[in-house]
Amino acid sequence: MSSAGHILDMIKRIRQNRSLQPSKKQKFKGSNREQIYSDKLNPEDQAKFKIVSEEKLNELKLQIRERAKKERKEEMILFAIFLVVGLIITIAFILYN
Repeated sequence: MSSAGHILDMIKRIRQNRSLQPSKKQKFKGSNREQIYSDKLNPEDQAKFKIVSEEKLNELKLQIRERAKKERKEEMILFAIFLVVGLIITIAFILYN
């Protein structure tokens, strides 16, 4: 038996792994590679968040909690309906067989 299939598989894996690495080809005008692959961000590149008062923040939190309670309640109602329908179908199936 030949091992050419195994060697071909190894060559393909090496090519696939090489294609996952960032290329050294210049993609933009100028030398922007350091900015793309660096861990350090410039202060002007960082996200800017809105400053909200404590009252508004608490109001938003309450709204989110109320919405979550409402969604949770709706999910429980749907679950109960599906459970009851499933039980009815199961009982009907058992009785008529």
